[in-house]
Formats: sequence, structure tokens, C-alpha cells
Amino acid sequence: MTDRPRPGADRSVRPALADDASDIGRIQAAALAALAPGLPGADPASLAAAWTTSLTGSRPPGVHALVALHGTAVVGYALAAPGERIDIAGRDPIPAGADIHELAVDPDFARSGHGSRLLHAIADTTGAACLRVWVGADDQARIRFYQGAGFAPAGLRCRLTAPGARADDLVQHLWWAAL
Repeated sequence: MTDRPRPGADRSVRPALADDASDIGRIQAAALAALAPGLPGADPASLAAAWTTSLTGSRPPGVHALVALHGTAVVGYALAAPGERIDIAGRDPIPAGADIHELAVDPDFARSGHGSRLLHAIADTTGAACLRVWVGADDQARIRFYQGAGFAPAGLRCRLTAPGARADDLVQHLWWAAL
């Protein structure tokens, strides 16, 4: 018998607890490996330790950590925090809202609705006027996901740096949606 969750209707989202840290670390490590293979510090144990510290300490106001459940198993997580208004030269500003710092689902449970549930829970929990997220320029799966949820590119980009990664591999674009 496997300890992997079985298919079923018991799918939900709840606030993350310290006991979820190892599952979040595992899912985050897989997401980071997809973003930048070989990224130092992206091992599940180190990430779980950081999540344990984060989830047992006090959070700044407006910061929300959520997990997606498939049965009783944690199969996804999201982290959102308040974001300031963004002024863009020559265009209407993007209003203050919630920034989605992370939203990831276990690859074994991709396309099971958990990402959408997490996104809706962020919108409900934060009560923000808009949601924003940085998405890799070549990350077609996430681009399709956010487009399908009503997000559009804001016309801003950033370049991340990671050891061993090519600079053009880590270009991200800001996507946003008014609620």
C-alpha cells in the first residue's frame, strides 16, 4: 500500500501549519529545480527548515501562507503578501494589491485544480483589489495558468541571477489581474 493520496473529492485549501514544512520544502525544491536546475540551497531539508522557522514565528500583517490538500496530503502551497501601487511611465498605475511570491503544486498533482484553488484562496484571504505575480518569460505552463485566470502582462520585467544559470534563463515578467 502506498502513502500517496488516492483520487477523491476531498480537496481543499487551508492556512499552512508548522507541521506542513517538510511537504512545502519538498514541493518548493521541485519548483526551484524546474526554474534553475542545480540552484544551491534548493534541497528539501534546507527549505523545510526555513519553512519551519517561518511558520512558527510571527508573520508580518497581510502575509498569508496557504496549503492545498488532496485528502489529508499537502500537495501545493502559496505565499502572498501586500504589494504597493506600481507606477509605470506613460500608463495607468497598477493598484496596491497582493503579490503572489510563490504558488506551486506537486508535479504528481499538476492539473488537478489545486493551483486554481490556491489562487482563489489568495484572492479571498487577502481581499486585495488586484493580484500580481512574476512569471518566467519562457514558463509556458504558468503563463497559460495565469492567462486562464484572467491575468495579463503589466509590461515590466526583471532579471534574476543564480549561480550557473544563463542570465537570459531567469527573465521574469509581471502579470496582474484586477479583482
